[in-house]
Amino acid sequence: MKKLFATTLVALSTLFVFAATPAHAVDAPGQALEIAPPVLNLKANPGDTVSATINLRDISSSPLVVTGTVDDFTANGEDGVPKILLDQAEPTPYSIKTWIQPLNKLSLKPRQIESLPVTIKIPKDASPGGYYGVIRFTATAPDMESSGVSLSASLGALIFLRVNGQAKEELAFNTFYVSKTPTDIPGWLFEEQPVTFNQKIVNKGNVFEQPTGQIAVTDMFGNLVANVNVNLERRSILPGTTRKLDQPLDKSNIGDRMLFGLYRAKMTLNYGESNQQITSELSFWVIPWRLILAVVVAIIAIAIIARLLVRRYTDRVVGRSRGSRRR
Repeated sequence: MKKLFATTLVALSTLFVFAATPAHAVDAPGQALEIAPPVLNLKANPGDTVSATINLRDISSSPLVVTGTVDDFTANGEDGVPKILLDQAEPTPYSIKTWIQPLNKLSLKPRQIESLPVTIKIPKDASPGGYYGVIRFTATAPDMESSGVSLSASLGALIFLRVNGQAKEELAFNTFYVSKTPTDIPGWLFEEQPVTFNQKIVNKGNVFEQPTGQIAVTDMFGNLVANVNVNLERRSILPGTTRKLDQPLDKSNIGDRMLFGLYRAKMTLNYGESNQQITSELSFWVIPWRLILAVVVAIIAIAIIARLLVRRYTDRVVGRSRGSRRR
């Protein structure tokens, strides 16, 4: 059971971060599954019945019986890795676990693709906002199905459902800072590129958001140095959670340009149905102080040596002049 859970968690973590991936497979000895799409984004009105389809393929060399289970999940920390809420007694405020109708069990032959219909019945009194859940698929060999022993191949599809209406949409910056790498502490003085922009964004609303935007970097004279894209992957921020994003300022967006002086970075993010906007700014210095210090030391050393040589030369000339006078 621990092995199954670990495999499932790894699969879902990958899906959550790389939501643009069209399909994903999890291998086990002799068994493997593939699903498409790994993420479903749906919209509906209260009282609607929504239908969707998930395609599953057995990419192993043996037949499999696939069972789907619906669970809730939440964000596990600020990096967006989902935490599956197994055996959850009470559904979360954003759960669609009870809305998804019982799923059919599928029997797959090797390389066979089957479509699994997913039906979601939204309550008439459902409040406007975002709801989500995960359908975990577990594969079992036909000759082991009656024993209840599962194989280790397991993966999931994330479902994000927005119930239309006057929902609360509000994002805010917790922090916005620059560091040498994504794991470093905030800084203000750097020697060279690359550096990393980091931001923690709080979702104060009741809808999952996928903000996108840019960071405009200008030099001390106001000249635009680079536009750094933010969240092109459209990673989600769940309601009531904080998510950390980061973007590099490196050769990919500024080329081989040497940075020097004071720089200002202004981040602008757009989100929500009405294209709301939040902004934040910071300043930082890029000064190759070690190189400058080495040059200054070299110049001082050259000046001292030159002065000593000049003094020695002067003493020698004066000594010769005195000697010639004595004669």
